[in-house]
Amino acid sequence: MLEKIVLDCGAGGSNPPLSLFYEFGYETYGIEISEGQLEKANQFCKEQKMTLNIINGDMRNIPFKNKFFSFLFSYNTSVHMKKKDFELASVEFLRVLKRNGLCYVNFLSEECSSCGIGTQISNGEFIQIEDNEEVLYCHYKDKEPEKYFDGFDIVHKEKRIIQRKIEDETFTSGYLDYILMKR
Repeated sequence: MLEKIVLDCGAGGSNPPLSLFYEFGYETYGIEISEGQLEKANQFCKEQKMTLNIINGDMRNIPFKNKFFSFLFSYNTSVHMKKKDFELASVEFLRVLKRNGLCYVNFLSEECSSCGIGTQISNGEFIQIEDNEEVLYCHYKDKEPEKYFDGFDIVHKEKRIIQRKIEDETFTSGYLDYILMKR
């Protein structure tokens, strides 16, 4: 049986998902590369009187020892990483997870409305300008992320296509969701 110890990679923001794990008795840890998002998470923790253990950190070099976590998740973080950087992160995921540990990770599909918008910097990678800042969006073909999963078994894979209508314009979001188990 796996211990209830979880890492969130990309754990910042004003409503950290780690709080749900905390409520269910997990020992929680998070890393966040953005100082602004880390600050928002720390404010949430202070207001809610929760200790989620979110620190400044980079998925490409996770600051925890080998085989420390039973569970790891990274929601919408690969969206803003170059593919070569996510490859480094996936090696780190494998390193910090215990045997039979579970990992949830998702990717943007090429079926998103945002695919192809902006300046292409590499295959499936586009820089867009949002609020006068450059933002990277990375999109994947259907099975493309699976090249990162050496050392993992795919427990579940789901492709989700969501259409939203905002001010008479329809937008499509496509996600490739994976649950992985470390061998």
